[in-house]
Amino acid sequence: MKQNKRQIQKETTRKLILQAAYKVYSNEGFDAATNRIAKEAQIAHGSIFVHFPTVEDLKAGLLEQFGMDINKQLHELSENCDSLEDILYAHIEILMKHQGFYKRLISESSFLPEQARYVYVSIQSTVSFHLSKVIEKYQKEGKIKMLPIHFVFNSWLGLLHYYLSNEELFAPEGSVLNRYKEELAGNFLKLLAI
Repeated sequence: MKQNKRQIQKETTRKLILQAAYKVYSNEGFDAATNRIAKEAQIAHGSIFVHFPTVEDLKAGLLEQFGMDINKQLHELSENCDSLEDILYAHIEILMKHQGFYKRLISESSFLPEQARYVYVSIQSTVSFHLSKVIEKYQKEGKIKMLPIHFVFNSWLGLLHYYLSNEELFAPEGSVLNRYKEELAGNFLKLLAI
């Protein structure tokens, strides 16, 4: 069905709001005021609430969009990954594209509204699904230890989150994931190896 001019404009404004919220929340945290988002999007402050009736709805909508983008990117990259090393690198590459936002997300997730926290958990579940397929295959082939898959996944996330949370210590001059990606993936694989 063809959209009319009003529908196209509404969708364009919604996208502008989400892009601005992504940028503002990445730089200032999830407590940033909505007037900052409106200013970044170059729209009237009230326009935000036409599209997102509450700040909680805005945060949940942003995380839903972010989750769909992450899922799509990981799915596309994992389709071409035939090794656990490849999928670990693919995961790091995706996080590098969204490092500022993701770092805020992991450090402030417990303060997010309940609906947004559910979306955050859903994002992690999607990543877990893609990693689990490869981990199961490697375990069946006897290439890695028979550890519970949730433990392997949580260990991987814990490692990434620790480095991201302490980026100022590990890479004060740039991206911690870019600087340590080979070390993180390589040593994680060594820990799993039989």
